[in-house]
Amino acid sequence: MTLKEYFVENIKTGRIGEIGQKAIAYYNVPKVEDLSAQQKLDSLCTAADVSSALLDEIISSNSPVLRTVKGHAFEIVFSKIMNINGIVCDDIGGDGDVDLKVNGNTLQCKTPYVAGCDATTVSYKTHKTHGAKSELESMNYYHQVSDFADYLVGLVSYEPFQVLIVPKNDLPRVPYSNVHIASPMYLPINGSYLNAFDKIGITKKLSIPSTITTPSASELLPKSAKAMELKSEYILEAIFRIENFRIWDMNMRGFIREAILNQVFADNRIKVYDPTKLGLERADKADLVLKDKQNRNVRFQIKGLTYKSCVFNGTDSIIDCETQLSRGRINDHATQSRLYMTTDFEYVIIAIDPAYSNQFSRECYKKNDYNWHFYCVPTADLRKHPGYPRRVFSHQRLKYTALQKYLIDSEWIGLWPKF
Repeated sequence: MTLKEYFVENIKTGRIGEIGQKAIAYYNVPKVEDLSAQQKLDSLCTAADVSSALLDEIISSNSPVLRTVKGHAFEIVFSKIMNINGIVCDDIGGDGDVDLKVNGNTLQCKTPYVAGCDATTVSYKTHKTHGAKSELESMNYYHQVSDFADYLVGLVSYEPFQVLIVPKNDLPRVPYSNVHIASPMYLPINGSYLNAFDKIGITKKLSIPSTITTPSASELLPKSAKAMELKSEYILEAIFRIENFRIWDMNMRGFIREAILNQVFADNRIKVYDPTKLGLERADKADLVLKDKQNRNVRFQIKGLTYKSCVFNGTDSIIDCETQLSRGRINDHATQSRLYMTTDFEYVIIAIDPAYSNQFSRECYKKNDYNWHFYCVPTADLRKHPGYPRRVFSHQRLKYTALQKYLIDSEWIGLWPKF
C-alpha cells in the first residue's frame, strides 16, 4: 500500500498530530522523532495533497509562516547545541512565555525582526501572539516583565553562531509603562550580552560545528532553507512537533488552501487581484478580488472548516465554517471587532481540504474523495450576527449536501473573463 492509499483510508482531520501518528504507523518507527526528513516531507505533502515545491514556496514566501517556523526551528537548534555540549536543555514547548530551561533558568527564544535590524543593532518583537490585537485594544498586547522568562535568547546569526542572552530585567520597556516589555525592541549586537552563556550558568567553551545549521546544495526545501539560512531538517522538525501544532493546523493550512485555489484560477486563466492595491475600503478584510465581465471588483474571503464543530452523520452531515477574524473581540467596534462587516466582501469561498472532503463524501455518498473542493457562498446567504446585524456571524453551519449548490465547478469558472 502506498503512503497516499494509506492516508486516504486512515486520515480524518489532517492535523499535524494525526499526520505524525499515521506516519509512524506507516513507516513502522517508534516515534515522530525517528522519521527521516524525507518521510516527514512526504507525509505533509500527501496529507495536504500538495507538491513539495508548493509547500516550500508557501513557507518561504509568506512571512507569517516563515516567521513562525523560523522561531520554533531556532529553539530546536539551540537545544541541539546544548545537547552536543552535554548540557541539559528542557524543551517546555508550545507558544507560552517559556520555550526552554537550562540550569534552572527559563528562556524565551526569539529570532530577529529583520526590518528593525542593521549592521550594529538587532531587533526583536516580544508582544503576545494571542489576545489583544494591538496596544489600542489593551496593554495586555505586551508582555509584563513579571510574566516573561528569566532570559531572552535572541538569535543574531547561525554562521557564526551568535546569540544575545539578556536578563528580563535588562530588557527595554514600553516608554510609558515600566512593567511592560517593549516590542519591537532594539539591542546592540556587540555588547556584554553577545554569547553570554555564563549568564545561564554555562562557563565552559561551547563546541558549535557550522555543519549543524549550514544548508547543503541538495535541501528538501531549498527556498525555505535559504530564507532561514538553516537546514530543512530543522524546519520539518519544527512543523512536526505536536506542541507546535499551530504552525500547521492554524497557519500553514490556511496558506495552502489559498495557494491551491490560486492554482485553480491560474489553470483556468482567471486573473486574481490583490485587494490592498485597488484602493478599496477595508481592503484588508478580503483575501482576493476577481473582475467580473463588467470589469467590476468582486471581493472574496477564503475560509476553512472548524473540524470539532462539524457533524458527520450520513446525509445529515453538517459543515462548520468560522467566519471571523483570528483576533479581536465580539463587538461592533470600528477597528477592534473580530466580526466581519456584511459589506467587507461579496462572497466567502469555503475551502474543504482532502481529509474533510473524504470524510464527508464517505458519510454522504459512500465513496472516497480525497481532493480539494471549494464552495463560493454569497455574503447575502450568510448568517448575520443577531446583536450586530451589519456584521457576519462568527460561524456558518450548513448541511454538506446543501453546500453542493455553491461548488466551484466548470460552470462557475465560466462566469469569469479569461486573460
